[in-house]
Amino acid sequence: MDKKTIQFHITVKGIVIYRGKTLIMKRVRPSSDGLGYWELPGGGLEYGETPHEALIRELKEETGLDIKILKPVYTFTKIRKNYQTVGIGFLCIPVNNHVVISEEHTEYRFVDEEELRQMLNKEIYEDIKEAISEYNHLVEYHQLRKMNNE
Repeated sequence: MDKKTIQFHITVKGIVIYRGKTLIMKRVRPSSDGLGYWELPGGGLEYGETPHEALIRELKEETGLDIKILKPVYTFTKIRKNYQTVGIGFLCIPVNNHVVISEEHTEYRFVDEEELRQMLNKEIYEDIKEAISEYNHLVEYHQLRKMNNE
């Protein structure tokens, strides 16, 4: 393989959780990677952008949402002939909750964990299930602390 022809693409994805449910988007066409129609919002970095800047821009473009990034929670890679995608997934919460989808998608849903497992490709779900579990435990912990301090 000629290393001069190999290209890398860096992408970011948002696990956007609102009221205990995760945002998923339905693509106009199924993924070329065989990952189906449903995906997490996000996209590729533009030259000069940081991953955080790219995620904020992509989420605004694809969903109309302003987000607060909590932290990076997973990485992934897809290798094809002469092309490799490296991705970073971030745990996020929306600042506003009025979703307006772009022409890249036909539908969006905020789904619970069982729906997420059923609707997302197994590979994507396996990548993100621990992050969602961690988020849920943090929320429970903070709710208990708040109740105990009242």
